[in-house]
Parts: sequence; C-alpha cells; structure tokens
Amino acid sequence: MYIIAGSTGTLGTAIVNELSNNNELFLIGRDQDKLKEQASSVNASYQVIDLKNTVEPREFAKIVDTEIEIKGLINCIGSILIKPLHGTSIEEFNDVLTTNLFSSYFLLASFARRMKNGSAIFFSSIAGSKGLSNHEVISAAKGGIEGFARSAAATYAKDNLRVNVIAPSIMDSNMSQKILSSDTAREVSKNMHPISKIGNSDDILPVVKWLLSTDAQWVTGQTIHVDGGLSTVKPR
Repeated sequence: MYIIAGSTGTLGTAIVNELSNNNELFLIGRDQDKLKEQASSVNASYQVIDLKNTVEPREFAKIVDTEIEIKGLINCIGSILIKPLHGTSIEEFNDVLTTNLFSSYFLLASFARRMKNGSAIFFSSIAGSKGLSNHEVISAAKGGIEGFARSAAATYAKDNLRVNVIAPSIMDSNMSQKILSSDTAREVSKNMHPISKIGNSDDILPVVKWLLSTDAQWVTGQTIHVDGGLSTVKPR
C-alpha cells in the first residue's frame, strides 16, 4: 500500500492517478467531499486529517490495518506564503509550519515503524536552500523538512526505510494561482530559471516513481532539486 497525503491537490492528484493502476492506495487530506470522490474513483480508502487537532501518532497509525504492508508514504500537504517577516502574523507563521513541517513529522511518526524496506517522500522547495526575498516563513518550514528528513533517514536506515525530499521551484498548481495570476507574472517567473519554464506535475512524477522503486534502493537522506537549475546554475 502507498499512503498519499494531500492527495486532492494538483500534484497529489497526479501521483494518485499515476500509482492507482497497479497499487493499493490510502488517501489522506483535509476536504471530506473531495477525498471521498477521489477515493471512490480509484477504489482507495481515505482518512480526513485535521492538523490543528490531531491524536497521538500511534493512534493515527491505526487508520491502516496492521496486516497491510506500507511500501511508501508521499506527503504532498503544503502551502505557500510570500510576505516579508515584519508583515507576517504569528497565526500565519504557525499555520505555515503546521501545514508543511508538522504534517511531515506527524505522518512519518505515525507510519515509520511499519515501513521496513519502504520509501518516504516529502516536498521542500527552492526556498529551502536558496535565499529569496519575502520567503522567510516558508523557507523556515521547508528548510526544516530537509533537515528533518536527513535525520529520519539516519534513524530508520536500519529498517531500510529510505527518506528523501523533492525540492521543486514554482509549479502550475492550486497553491501558485495567485503568484501566476497574470501573463506578466508568469513570464517573470519563467525567466528566473536557467531552463525557462514553469514546472508541472509531469516534471515531478518520474522522480517520485524512481524514489519509490528499487532502482533507488541505495538513495536516502537526499534533497533532489527539480527546479530548472535555479538552485545551482547561473545562466550566461
């Protein structure tokens, strides 16, 4: 079984559709109606999660039958906040950390001990490693995910549980609609990247599938940048 959290978002939906043909899925998200509809369409089980009112991880883990082998966990739960630090409220700061970093802790803490020989995938962003103006809060959350995943990779290596992070740049998604709301904004975003384009799910899916597969059986504790070169390359 593969557990996909944040399954009804743009990337989550693409991953669900890709994996549903030959695998049993368990979907986790925050919208009861969307989850129910999605789960029905791919014959999957599902569970609503309230990140601000969670039970202990050992209790949450019971949503998946103990007899079922969990081969992979993919956490697509996330958010974007672009504001200068002095203009960010405490509530916004806490919400960003809860949505991005706490969700990753909660899910892995719930299922790690049941994922021997499995693969856990989390999502950071370019902001996790590159200083971008007005990204302080989301940088804190995503940088936390990268550090959290490296340490978890060390902790669970004895179980052959691989823990990795994918760090995209800006992508066409529900979360980025406001940022990419005009043609001018899209052009500016495209031209920031050495390979001038806006990312999409098709850029991420091959990396997800590889990290879940035995082809990546010796890969753990890594942050893999899928960002058109923005994190490392300066074009001429």
